[in-house]
Amino acid sequence: MSQRTAAADASGPDRITRAEIDRLAQAVTDRFAAPSQAAAAAVREAEADLLQAQQARERAEQAAADARYVSDPLVFMRVTVSEELAALARKTTPKKVRASFRYLLARAGELADGELRGHHDDLESARREREEGVAACLAAEQVAAADLDAARAMAQRVADAERAARDGLALLVRTTVAPDPA
Repeated sequence: MSQRTAAADASGPDRITRAEIDRLAQAVTDRFAAPSQAAAAAVREAEADLLQAQQARERAEQAAADARYVSDPLVFMRVTVSEELAALARKTTPKKVRASFRYLLARAGELADGELRGHHDDLESARREREEGVAACLAAEQVAAADLDAARAMAQRVADAERAARDGLALLVRTTVAPDPA
């Protein structure tokens, strides 16, 4: 028998019993239960966030593919107002000038309202594209993928910490276990 084995077999004040080892093993399990569960929950949450980001990107890509071309009516309205102004200058009688002016005034007012509405629509469209567009969804998906990688790395570090504690317990057992009195 080697000297180490003989030392391990000898009873002494520095040796621990099997019951103490079981208690220490349970302490390790208890100590790492909450962090392990929290790490697993963080990974599941990050996976769900990534899935949502991927689905949002797919919806944005589908919406972009389904979008139809819409002509801007303001282009035509601007031309019409310019033509009406030119036509007003060619009128020869006061009655025709007044009638043409009333028509020009109505068209110019509609154009002004349309310009205002178009500006607000453009701002809303730009905001929607920044928040929900394909590029925004791709960026959100990349962030979610990075968050998932970070969550997995954190979970691995938690598992490594638990493994270190269990390895320490195994080392403790190898060096201090007292033989069972049988």
